[in-house]
Amino acid sequence: MRSLVLSLLSLAVAASLTLAGDNRTTLGDIPRTYSHYLNAEQAALCGASAATGGLASYFYNPASATEVKGIAGQATVRYNAKTRDYLPDGDEYLDASDDGFLFSQFAAVRTSGTFTLGFGYSTPSYRNLELSGKLEDEGEFEKYGGEFNGSLRFFEVIAGMRLGDREQGGLGVTAGIANLTEEARERIADESLESVRVDGFAACYAIGFTFDVTEQVTAGLGYRWGTTIGVEGDYYKQSLSGDSTTQPVTTAGLRYRPTEMLTLYASYVQEGWDKAESSLPAYPAGEDDEPGEDSWWDPFSESISTVAIGGEFLFADGKYGVAAGYSMELGADIDTAIVPESSVGLGGSVRFDDYVGRLAVVREQFVEGSESGQVTNYGVYVSMGYEF
Repeated sequence: MRSLVLSLLSLAVAASLTLAGDNRTTLGDIPRTYSHYLNAEQAALCGASAATGGLASYFYNPASATEVKGIAGQATVRYNAKTRDYLPDGDEYLDASDDGFLFSQFAAVRTSGTFTLGFGYSTPSYRNLELSGKLEDEGEFEKYGGEFNGSLRFFEVIAGMRLGDREQGGLGVTAGIANLTEEARERIADESLESVRVDGFAACYAIGFTFDVTEQVTAGLGYRWGTTIGVEGDYYKQSLSGDSTTQPVTTAGLRYRPTEMLTLYASYVQEGWDKAESSLPAYPAGEDDEPGEDSWWDPFSESISTVAIGGEFLFADGKYGVAAGYSMELGADIDTAIVPESSVGLGGSVRFDDYVGRLAVVREQFVEGSESGQVTNYGVYVSMGYEF
């Protein structure tokens, strides 16, 4: 019974990273994707600005921060509302609420001459999941309650400089500390509360390059290394320690400004899931196994790639703006409950003095019939920024 419940909980909170005949049952599968949008600009454009979107895209391409003139900063709060239908085989009845409000990104930089220096905070991966309902055991249903929250956070210094006689190029780097936390609790019937908790820190790095091909066209390229985080914690009343590795991310893109009021973006993002590793050992495979005895990680066979296009149009002398974007995940041997099959975003902006406010709504479409049963995710993002 205990092994069954642990597997059900982990399958649910891990968005069921399950392929036919292959159960992935580790909480460590959770905060590994950088697919969550960090700010309202990215959400409205569905990530099309990931390589060339100015300060808002520094996480993917640090060189984009070198385009700042003077002082600039921005901060974003997001809200996610997911629609999920877990374990639809009739043997369990579970209700789930997922995610909520999150302070997802903050960044501020100052440029002096050709040099740019600043700092940033990003939470690209986050989950707050609550489960309640009944589980079937030998024809009888028992009350069940469980919750999980996990997040991957980056605290970084941003540095860069403009290159060339006409400063057509930009080179940027970030370096800092990544922090991973995961915690799960569950209660079956009237039994005592069980819990899993891990946390850890590690150094993180990213590098990027931009180049103004013409006055209207800018190209960008960024790379974020996978971060191996040493974690320690409690695994169902037993101490544990191990490593958790996030996947490396490569970003490339173009920005085209045919007029001062219109900007078009295109990007390609590749997440190296075949390089990721779990932070927790597998749950026991049988009643007699001890926690962590069957410790393994089954790597995904390939990376996940996403392409996106989007654009922003300003009017009323640039005071107001509207933006839209579309992204599509390219085929990969992975249950795409973890990455949307496609996304559509809409947004608007208002500028007053040196400040700009942004609001965006994004709809992410997942594969119907995936193990998690997740179909859609609606996200609302609000950003405030300044540049002076």
